[in-house]
Amino acid sequence: MNRRYFRNISLFVITALILLAAVQAVWVYRAYHNKVDDFHNRVETTTYKSIYSAFRMDAVPGVPNASRVRINLQEFRLFFEPNLRDVAIDEPYNIDIIDKQSGRTMMQYRTDKAIENPTTHLFDVDDDSLFALRLTINTPYEEFWGDVKWIILSSVAIVILLAAILVYLIRTMYRQRTLEQMRRDFTHNITHELKTPISVAVAATDAMRNFSADADAERRSRYLEMVEQQLTQLSTMVENILAVSVDGREVRCNYTRFRLLPLLQSTTQAISLSQQKSVEFCIECSDSQEVRADEMHLRQILSTLIDNAIKYSGDSVKITLRAYSEADHTVIECKDNGLGISREHQRHIFEKFYRVPTGEIHHTRGYGLGLYYAHKVIRQHGGDISVSSRIGKGSTFTIKLPTNGE
Repeated sequence: MNRRYFRNISLFVITALILLAAVQAVWVYRAYHNKVDDFHNRVETTTYKSIYSAFRMDAVPGVPNASRVRINLQEFRLFFEPNLRDVAIDEPYNIDIIDKQSGRTMMQYRTDKAIENPTTHLFDVDDDSLFALRLTINTPYEEFWGDVKWIILSSVAIVILLAAILVYLIRTMYRQRTLEQMRRDFTHNITHELKTPISVAVAATDAMRNFSADADAERRSRYLEMVEQQLTQLSTMVENILAVSVDGREVRCNYTRFRLLPLLQSTTQAISLSQQKSVEFCIECSDSQEVRADEMHLRQILSTLIDNAIKYSGDSVKITLRAYSEADHTVIECKDNGLGISREHQRHIFEKFYRVPTGEIHHTRGYGLGLYYAHKVIRQHGGDISVSSRIGKGSTFTIKLPTNGE
């Protein structure tokens, strides 16, 4: 999925959410105002009905009847209040009879209840429009909002639910796009990673064949040991890739108790032989410091941490390996003076296939499984691995393993 396609989908989803929210808001607004309009229509219909019943029963059609209208507010109320109850209205009201020629109030009725939301209606009493009835009645807006409350809540719930679903879909699509990019990087870089031990083994074999290295027993033994070590590393790498990226199996571990200092020394020596950069190692570990773990996997993890420290550093690299006991744990630290890792990326570096963007550094290769593999193995040991880093100040990876190996 390319960036433009993903952006267009995101804009479409956001637009759809805005339109949906707008439609829901208009729907709720119209539902509320329909209730208000219905209330006023019922009030007007009831008032007209009561006026004709109370004031104009003796009116003769076609004859000026202002003089024939009998205005009696008490009689009007006898018709008006039952008619209001018939249409389910029980609100306080005030009435004024007005002389429309002079504007003078001729009669009035005042309720003893408070009218909080008054609405005024004006009705002609006679056909000559000489007299008018002014009705001021309380409009129960709170009741109308209460009636549409569940509509509002359901609309909000629907919008929130759909928004959550769409946001989840966008995040899933983004993660899929990121995963696709990581897997492409994995396919592109794994070839380089697998070629390294093969190249070393081929070089050692070529030295024995073409430069008479096999004539010297000591050199031959050293080269054969190098070939064996590289092939073992290659086999381990392939097995780990299969374990963590293909079928998700747990890594097989053979737990033994061994001293850490020889492991640290042999690991740094092997890495130093194959580096073109100037790498300075500093090992801070007592000769008696021991740990119970799988030696092969721990060596591979340390190699990964050191290799990353070298790759993501300048031309001059200083790496400090420190091992010590802390409470019921054995702690191993790998500290470098490299480029550092931002806080944003620190949260993801132990995820499968994740690689920290290197900007203009194009020669750094990897398959995004090294730190995931390290995290998986250390957790399988019952320990923990973490990172502390600042941009431009380097990084410190800390491994904690149970002293008793459980």
